[in-house]
Amino acid sequence: MEIKEIIMAVIGAMVSIVAFYLKRESNKIEKIGNDLREIQIDLAKNNARDSERWNQTKKLLEDRRLDAVTIYEKLNQLKK
Repeated sequence: MEIKEIIMAVIGAMVSIVAFYLKRESNKIEKIGNDLREIQIDLAKNNARDSERWNQTKKLLEDRRLDAVTIYEKLNQLKK
């Protein structure tokens, strides 16, 4: 074997090794990206649920406030 053939074989091996590790890292990054997407979707769902719960809570609080106003009005009518 000549020196040129040895150099080409070594360069080919180095390129193969680098490509292998780059592909492995790319797969890791893709997996992390997919996990992040799932987390974002779950977070959006939770935010929607929380928003709906707050709306219901606000409605219930308003109903209770109106009930309290009605009770005080009736008490004032009884005092007269």
